[in-house]
Amino acid sequence: MDRVNYRMSDKFSSHWIKVKFYEKEPQDKNVKKVKDIKFCQATKLAILHPVILDRESINCSGAECAFGWNDKYDDFLSNCHEKNKVSPDILKSIMRQASYFKRPVKYIGLNTEGNPDLILSYVSPAKAMGIVKMYQANTGENMDVSLSSMMSVCGSVVAKTHLTKNITFSFGCEESRKSAELGRDVLAVGIPQRLFKIFDDNE
Repeated sequence: MDRVNYRMSDKFSSHWIKVKFYEKEPQDKNVKKVKDIKFCQATKLAILHPVILDRESINCSGAECAFGWNDKYDDFLSNCHEKNKVSPDILKSIMRQASYFKRPVKYIGLNTEGNPDLILSYVSPAKAMGIVKMYQANTGENMDVSLSSMMSVCGSVVAKTHLTKNITFSFGCEESRKSAELGRDVLAVGIPQRLFKIFDDNE
């Protein structure tokens, strides 16, 4: 695991998951390729063992949309409508604001070898405050945060962190909180590679 992961684990008392996007499948016998799993579930699995995901791995329509594996959103919107009883027009408006890859991802590595594109964790509100404080101390800027209860970990954190190159937070959605076994006292955070130095260098 890279130095920044150790530093983040030490500073914020949580597991940090390296997320890396690949054009070709990494040839590493220590990596576990999984099937029929939700992305948020896979992040928890990766704490114990490196994981590789592709289009065939995921059984969640939200993650399929987030990673460009399904550009037809009818199933996802229909599922959201059934669960949340939100009107189709409102759901389409929310979807237009979502972060997703326009060019499909080939492979996603979780805690695989090499420098990650971003790191992801589930932290307490107090630790989230610490991240914001360190960001401000190093940049002199406020952190703008846009929150959504749809595609919360896959889209609102992983895809958005990578595409915007900014730190993102999410309170999750009902599905991700259950599938990733998130306690009531944690939220998800993603940090892009360009900002690792803020946390790696700060004592």
